[in-house]
Amino acid sequence: MQNSIGGKGSTILLSVEPHDIDFFNKLLEGYDNMAMITAVDPGIGRLALRVSENAKKDMLAILHCLPIPVSIDNA
Repeated sequence: MQNSIGGKGSTILLSVEPHDIDFFNKLLEGYDNMAMITAVDPGIGRLALRVSENAKKDMLAILHCLPIPVSIDNA
């Protein structure tokens, strides 16, 4: 049985400057529960965002508009 609330998810891999990780996290907290952030390798600013398939397009648009440089590794 598929979860009717969460549905299927997707992972977006990205990189930010290591000193921007905390700021990036705070920016995304403003988009209440849109993504779950995991630090893959914080020393080099490598992060993973877990998003629902329904929110992926919106999250990618948000990432392109942030006031810090974000390098998206997959989309």
